[in-house]
Amino acid sequence: MSRRTTVPQLPRQPVSLRSCIIYGCGAGLLGVAAMTAGEKIEQYFTGRPNSYVPGHTLERLLSLPTRPDSERFGLNMAMHYGQGAAAAIIRALMSANGIRGPFADFMFISIRLLIDQTLENVTGVGALPWTWPVDEQIIDILHKGIFAYVTGYFTDRWLQGQVTIG
Repeated sequence: MSRRTTVPQLPRQPVSLRSCIIYGCGAGLLGVAAMTAGEKIEQYFTGRPNSYVPGHTLERLLSLPTRPDSERFGLNMAMHYGQGAAAAIIRALMSANGIRGPFADFMFISIRLLIDQTLENVTGVGALPWTWPVDEQIIDILHKGIFAYVTGYFTDRWLQGQVTIG
C-alpha cells in the first residue's frame, strides 16, 4: 500500500484543466456510487426512507412543475450523480496541485456539504442543517465522508505528482 501524502511531489507531467475535469468527474461518479451503496446499507438497518431532495432541487432549478417523489427518480439520480461529478472537479484540482490525502478529503466533505446546502436552500427545497435532528446530521456527514474519501482516493491516485497548466 502506497503512502498518501499531502506534500506535493515534483511534477512528473503537467495536467490540463480539461484533464482535471475528466478525472474529477470520473472520481466523483465513483464516489457517488460508493456513497449510494453506503446509504442503501444504512437504510436497510435504520429503515430511513429514500430522500428525493436532490430531485426536487433539480426540479426547482429547471423550473419544472412539482411532481410526487414517485415521478422524480430520474431527476433524483441525475442531480445526485451530476452534482457529485461536478463537485469532484474541485477535488481533482486540489489533487493536481498537491492538496492530497486524508486531510484534503476531510476539507472536501465541507465543500460537498456547502454545495448541497446552498442549492437546496436557494431553491427552497431544503432546511438549514442545524434545524435537522442530530441523527440526520450525523448520517448526512458520514455519507458525504464516504463520497469525499472515495473521490479523493481516485483523484489522488490518478493525478499524483502532476501540476495544472491552465
